[in-house]
Amino acid sequence: MVLNYLYEKLRKNGKPKMMVGVTGFVGSGKTFFSKEFAQFLKEKNINAIHFNMDVYNSTTRTERNDIISSLNKKYDPFWPKKAYAQNSKLIKKHLTNINQEKSFSADNLCDPQTKELNYSIKFLFNKDSTIIKMGENENKYGGDNSWILCDGVKIMEYKEFFDYIIFLDAKYITRFNRILDRNKKLPSPAKIQEILFKDVEEGLSRDHGLSEKHAQIIIDNNDFEDRKIIKKLY
Repeated sequence: MVLNYLYEKLRKNGKPKMMVGVTGFVGSGKTFFSKEFAQFLKEKNINAIHFNMDVYNSTTRTERNDIISSLNKKYDPFWPKKAYAQNSKLIKKHLTNINQEKSFSADNLCDPQTKELNYSIKFLFNKDSTIIKMGENENKYGGDNSWILCDGVKIMEYKEFFDYIIFLDAKYITRFNRILDRNKKLPSPAKIQEILFKDVEEGLSRDHGLSEKHAQIIIDNNDFEDRKIIKKLY
């Protein structure tokens, strides 16, 4: 089983506290995988925290849809940099604080569900416990066995902050269909076009270094029920 393999391999490094990055192209299943792995780790008595890096997006869903709509009048192949901009400076600051166990909080971030800029996070590091609040959800963790699973398409830009990076691989058509299915469930669906999906893919590779090259572990995530290890951690 892939999740058990990851658990056994990662815990062998002897570090009770770890930062693990989960990345891959859009539709590769990063968030679904990270949540599932976090739940699996909790059953192994690991304090597993899922941290969706989409909270650092600086545009709302409405603003993104407006940018996409404007392409009908003037096409710009570099539009994803505007539509999916993130606060890189804040990301580096927060990842540094987490690694150094320095408390911090932030408001007016992007809600991963609604995509509105009204989300708050808090990391409070105490001597014997850590309190983490994501939106309205607050949890207190005790002990040393804490793994933070950060998922996002731009993880490779911050690879120096992570102990391990997991890259989720999936076929283009599989990922595109997942995005189409996901979009249908939104209150205000975007008009997804394949050429725009390709623009996002190219932008992630070109502008943000998204590649499996620097990942220690690569997983075939075409089928959530039948994942396979492509690159193992030895």
